[in-house]
Amino acid sequence: MMKEKNALKERTKGRRIPLRTAALLLLSCLLPLVFSGCAQTITRLIDPDETYEKEGAAYSDSSFRDKASLYEDDEAEVLTLYLTVGQGNEEDGTNHTWTEVNSHAIGWYEERGIEPYACEASLQVGDENGPVEGEFGYGETAANAAIRVRGENSSTQHQKSYRIDIKGGKGEWEDQKVIVLNKCVSDPMRFTNLLSYKLLQEIPQLVSVRTRLVHLYVKDKTEGLDGKFVDYGLYTQIEQVNGTWLHNHGFDRDGQLYKADGFDWERHEEALRLATDAGFNQAAFEEYLEIKGGDDHTKILELLDAVNDESVPVSDLLSRYFDQENLAYWMAFQLLTGNAAAGELSYYLYSPQTSDKWFFLSWDQDRAFSREYDRLRGEARAAWTDGITAFTDSVLFRRLLQDEGFLAALEDAVETLRAQYLTEERVQALVDEYRALAEPYVYALPDRMYARVDRETYDILADSMAEEVEENYQFYQESLAEPWPFHILDPVAAGDGSGNVTLQWEDSYSPDGSLSYRVEVDEDFTFASPVVNQQTDGTTLAAALAPGQYFVRVTAVNGAGAEQQAFEYYNSEKNGTIYGVLCFYVFEDGTVAASRFEGE
Repeated sequence: MMKEKNALKERTKGRRIPLRTAALLLLSCLLPLVFSGCAQTITRLIDPDETYEKEGAAYSDSSFRDKASLYEDDEAEVLTLYLTVGQGNEEDGTNHTWTEVNSHAIGWYEERGIEPYACEASLQVGDENGPVEGEFGYGETAANAAIRVRGENSSTQHQKSYRIDIKGGKGEWEDQKVIVLNKCVSDPMRFTNLLSYKLLQEIPQLVSVRTRLVHLYVKDKTEGLDGKFVDYGLYTQIEQVNGTWLHNHGFDRDGQLYKADGFDWERHEEALRLATDAGFNQAAFEEYLEIKGGDDHTKILELLDAVNDESVPVSDLLSRYFDQENLAYWMAFQLLTGNAAAGELSYYLYSPQTSDKWFFLSWDQDRAFSREYDRLRGEARAAWTDGITAFTDSVLFRRLLQDEGFLAALEDAVETLRAQYLTEERVQALVDEYRALAEPYVYALPDRMYARVDRETYDILADSMAEEVEENYQFYQESLAEPWPFHILDPVAAGDGSGNVTLQWEDSYSPDGSLSYRVEVDEDFTFASPVVNQQTDGTTLAAALAPGQYFVRVTAVNGAGAEQQAFEYYNSEKNGTIYGVLCFYVFEDGTVAASRFEGE
């Protein structure tokens, strides 16, 4: 009997339930709902008179918001990396020893027009006990990367910074194919970049990069050695800004991307050209803007044309080519963190394919929160590096900072950052957190050999960093009423052998519209006994000077009595940098030559 019932069940499996039975079942399910007052309401989605009208896709080309989820798992820790380096092959440029890789600065390669030496490497992520199972490179026996030094300035130091390129087919580490390890040798704290990028991550109007501290060990097998891993100390790993960064942060990876380093926003038509131009030279182009995206430079050249066209109103520049909020907050962040001479430092410019707008991304924050460090080592800052005048040696920023609308936007950004994101409490909390991680490495070998300050000074600096925001805010407020810095031009000889010289300089700018200039000339840069000391409203002054070395100092003064230096400076071996001064020579034949310094 049981077999017959099972056979019947198998024969009826999958058959439809009779309609009358189904109706009874449905009614039995609905009645409890009806009587309980919980009957479902059926919502009409399509109206009987639906017209099916259409509009374009919703898109805002002024949106530049970071992907906050990237930072959710960002823990305060020191990651341990193991790097085994070996000599690869000439085909991929890794046929060099570790000693060769570390022997030359980037400038040495640029002078010779060759790529920096590299060697192959096996990168493994772990802890102080070794590589960790499940982490990148675990169990790796062959090379999975190539490594070379990086950084124009850092590559001249004994402790190098490195760029690690993960090989194709070897995967990614935290969605990154390029890993940048910065030694941050100029930073006595060794965590200032980390602090700055963490603060940027918390500001909705700005974008940042993923950053962490790294303890690096290196084993060199390039010269037949197979010893132990050598401790290379503490590094800051900073997410490389490239197409992958754009993609990971939710932006257009095929958009235009440039790195600006001390860029003055002049047109520079001899170098900044289209790639299709017969006279295009990439090296010349990258003297001003390093190309990180595609090779169609039409948009950036159009932008530069507009910036340098005085007939284009600033309001039009902002509405068409920039996101005012992004630009104002980027500038406000540099001002409040005291990133010295922020207008001359590195930053990225990005524009998506679908827009004419350009966005600013902060880069190179080593000089942020460094005011107390400069004071303790007796390093004077040029007066114009405090406040908005730090940006005024640039066509773009000079124009923006004379526009009332942009100044109002900047003021709003400064006040918002000061009140909400760069408070003394928040900055100090992060300083304490990162100091606890970094300090043990700073004063252990090998980094102890290159520590910039002793432990007592380290304590003083750590306790003062958060207070600098308020100090920088006061400098910003004062700068709004100060004259702007300007350039002293080369003196011009009369040409008749008389020794008569015409001193000349650019116009300054003052918010109150009043300007005069105090002109001093002396045979000594202390200006203790000036041979010329005169006030003038013009931008030239004639002087009769005997043959010899001279120094000229021109100071802009406005109606309120506020003063400003010129951009020029003189480097003295004993007295350091003397700001606002140009050195020049008058020769026996009456000719004149200026002596300028290109870098401090």
